[in-house]
Amino acid sequence: MKKKEIIIAHDVGTGGNKAVCTDLKGKVLFSHYIPYQLIHPKPGWVEQNPEELWNAVSKSTRNVLMNIDLSFHQIIGVCLSGQMLNIIPLNEKGQPLSNMISWLDTRSISQADRIIEDLGDQLFIREVANLPTGKDIIPKMLWIREKWPQIWKKTYKLCDCKEYILFRMTGKFAVDWNDASLYFLFDPRKRDWSKTLCEKLEIPLSMLPEAHSCIKVIGEVTPEASKQTGIPSGTPVVIGAGDAGMAQVGAGAVRNGKVNLMAGTSLLLAVSIDRFINDNKKPFLGMCHVDPKSWIIGGAMETGGGSLMWFRDTLCDDITVEAKRKGVSAYQLMSEIAVEIPPGSDNLIFTPWLAGERSPVLNHYLRGAFIGLTLGHSKAHMVRAIMEGVSYHLRWIRDRMQNIGIQIDSMHAMGGSGTSDMWMQIMSDVLGIEIRIVKNAQEAGAVGAALTTAVGLGVYPSLEIADDLVRFSKTFYPKSGKAKKIYDAFYKEYIALYEALSPIYRRMHTVNQINS
Repeated sequence: MKKKEIIIAHDVGTGGNKAVCTDLKGKVLFSHYIPYQLIHPKPGWVEQNPEELWNAVSKSTRNVLMNIDLSFHQIIGVCLSGQMLNIIPLNEKGQPLSNMISWLDTRSISQADRIIEDLGDQLFIREVANLPTGKDIIPKMLWIREKWPQIWKKTYKLCDCKEYILFRMTGKFAVDWNDASLYFLFDPRKRDWSKTLCEKLEIPLSMLPEAHSCIKVIGEVTPEASKQTGIPSGTPVVIGAGDAGMAQVGAGAVRNGKVNLMAGTSLLLAVSIDRFINDNKKPFLGMCHVDPKSWIIGGAMETGGGSLMWFRDTLCDDITVEAKRKGVSAYQLMSEIAVEIPPGSDNLIFTPWLAGERSPVLNHYLRGAFIGLTLGHSKAHMVRAIMEGVSYHLRWIRDRMQNIGIQIDSMHAMGGSGTSDMWMQIMSDVLGIEIRIVKNAQEAGAVGAALTTAVGLGVYPSLEIADDLVRFSKTFYPKSGKAKKIYDAFYKEYIALYEALSPIYRRMHTVNQINS
């Protein structure tokens, strides 16, 4: 009897790693999730332990394989997806020289301001079609060079999260085109590193991993990785892509014009395009697609789902305890109390800028706030206001995308926030568009990695197969009437709040610099 061919894929996220085993059509046979921690050494600093990330990958893989009978199944390939915009300095042996500096980290704001002032934003837009902020990789590289010179001297390669896991799996230093795009030293149009920017920033090209197509078989599982993960040594490894790229595949949004909302700690409204375009003043994230002939334009919110996570962890201990007692998600109980609150949250607006904001404003000084808070507002009001505030911001991104010629009339959605019916209905109402929820939404990134593996190994000729294979669990349609009028009015006030608060936050940062 011929063994059934299966694929092992990983989505190494911000809050944890999800390992999945799928068949060749991306159907999830088994999955296992292991959470890990964010480390906050100082205010504004956010790090993660690379060894903890690898241990989660290893342990979750072993757990999956324990539940898959390998006497009846053959692993034909492995693929990785992971969080983006992080940095880990590695020595020649691939050993981390520090914790991974997270994409949420804001320690390098001054470096970001300086390089834009010295080089000008148009140089970045011309060379790499993107513009770095204080939470991006380039300022973090410069911060390491300036603040940790001994580590910089020992650094052989500068890698993102997925590239470190790839090294542990294969022993190869490499990066895919999608992940490389968000180093902001890589031109997604030419699919190559910018020698001009590297020279001006004095970042040696030799420190950057070699870049490859996302569907390339980059190597094989090493004997050491085999011992730790349980995957047979010699199993082919497809290089894969960052979570933004894999989400597009796993959501069945590969073909030109298709839109996906990746709704996790951060939110990304991403559009697949076959002709590269971007905003030349406040660029969206411009990336190579996992499909080697296409691109992705993404509007990112730094703490979309993260805003609700912060509220849960900071102010909802009672709900968390009750959720554990009932054996349900705390988010489910939060949605249940918020559903009784009317649209507009009784004149309460939340601005979800807890870690600065990227799209459509590129402003790392912004901070979150509840506006209009009164003695009459409850925890339920605040939960709903968070959901509405995130939805207002997504509408802002959508509207600005349409200004550069990208039409968005409907979208697919996946990730943790996609499991909340209430939140998805609010988003549909605020944006005025249809939203289709991907089946197994929280596993869609890993499913995208599995389908990428299948294409990389020649099982399918093109990644467009994902658009035909991905299934949906439900669809939300925008409602008209009173709610629409309220949301339209508060959306305008949301934009007005940005205009009013933005200069205040910049001045507050200046005062904080004096105090430090």
